[in-house]
Amino acid sequence: MGIYTLSLKNIRRNKLRNLSTILRISLGVIILFILVSSGLGINSFIEKSGTSNGKILTSSQPNQDTNTDNQTNIVTSTVNYLNSVFGSQITENQLFIRLEDFFINLVYVLDGLASVALLVGVMGIMNTMGFNLSERTREIGILKSMGFTQKQILLTCTLEAGILGFIGSIIGVIIGSISIWAISTFLDPGLFTFILPFWLIPGTIFITTLLSLILGMYPAWFTSNIDAVEALRYG
Repeated sequence: MGIYTLSLKNIRRNKLRNLSTILRISLGVIILFILVSSGLGINSFIEKSGTSNGKILTSSQPNQDTNTDNQTNIVTSTVNYLNSVFGSQITENQLFIRLEDFFINLVYVLDGLASVALLVGVMGIMNTMGFNLSERTREIGILKSMGFTQKQILLTCTLEAGILGFIGSIIGVIIGSISIWAISTFLDPGLFTFILPFWLIPGTIFITTLLSLILGMYPAWFTSNIDAVEALRYG
């Protein structure tokens, strides 16, 4: 039996525990997709609106002069209202600058939350692999007695964690993409290509699988170092 076949076989064991881990990873990926897409949408809005030099409402098309005048009146009224309430002397240009800074900081916050959500989801790999491998200590001793090397056992267990992460990322990417497509279709079909670029899908799958491999490496390394005689005595 090869190490790849053994890894796939072990995935089918402890089904409930592995399924729970896959679902947690999928949830983390879905949250990552939504938050990152929200940040990309805000960036797209800022780029389309213009910079904070007072041109955010400026239109280059003559037939939009009426809409521009209406928008300018709304902004002027908003600035006057804020100044009257807070007793400040904010100009329209300063308001645009502060709004742009707010949106940029919001993007950073969303990216940070997305990273935390993904990491929390993938962290379950360590606990799952720890429990799975502790229940297979005697089996690992048998594998060593059959001629499996420490490196082969390490690779098998690490690959098992990577497969769990890969499956979870695939499910999360599919559900997340469908959710974002539905939301963008409801709001504006043209938003989909901006808030869900192609690179986000393979990038998320790669990062999730890589993190799963790294986090699953410690319990795999610990288990692969168990002495064969002691492992056979276990349980």
